[in-house]
Amino acid sequence: MSDELSKPEEEIPGEWFVEVRKRAEERCSPTAPTIELSNPRMAAKALWMLAQGISLKKIAIETGLNRTVIRRLSWRNSDTLESKRKEFSREFAIAAESYKDLLLEKADRLSRNPKLLDDISPDKLALAIAITTDKSMALAGMAGVVIEHRKGASIEDALKMREEARKRLADKSVAVEAEIIE
Repeated sequence: MSDELSKPEEEIPGEWFVEVRKRAEERCSPTAPTIELSNPRMAAKALWMLAQGISLKKIAIETGLNRTVIRRLSWRNSDTLESKRKEFSREFAIAAESYKDLLLEKADRLSRNPKLLDDISPDKLALAIAITTDKSMALAGMAGVVIEHRKGASIEDALKMREEARKRLADKSVAVEAEIIE
């Protein structure tokens, strides 16, 4: 992965700044102040960070821009952002492929030495299996799967609690005699 991706806070590449400035001159009205015209370098930096998927909060802290300004900047430059996001996506896909190779190598080592498996919790193995299965299904065009992890009572426990509550209510039942008066 390029150094540009690993350090979004660093100075943005010159060609990106030129592209943002050029688009601002073409699209933005000089009578309606925008961050692209008033501070093109800051606008380019914010767009660079947006393209990498960095949160609005972090961009606001890093640039000093208001979140509303960042959102408007994003809306006005959606096509520019999309082209850059595709580029970043390709680079992240390359990195993911490298990590996948490492994961498969680790799995191979674990299968050759079962004692190492004792050091790995079952929930981490299950999560790794779930993620890789989901991704393989997505790449194959199959429907996605949502896995929720919840802590709480099982269905059996809930049924048991309901039955106990019914018994408590039945024990507390008191017959009340009443007369209807007309």
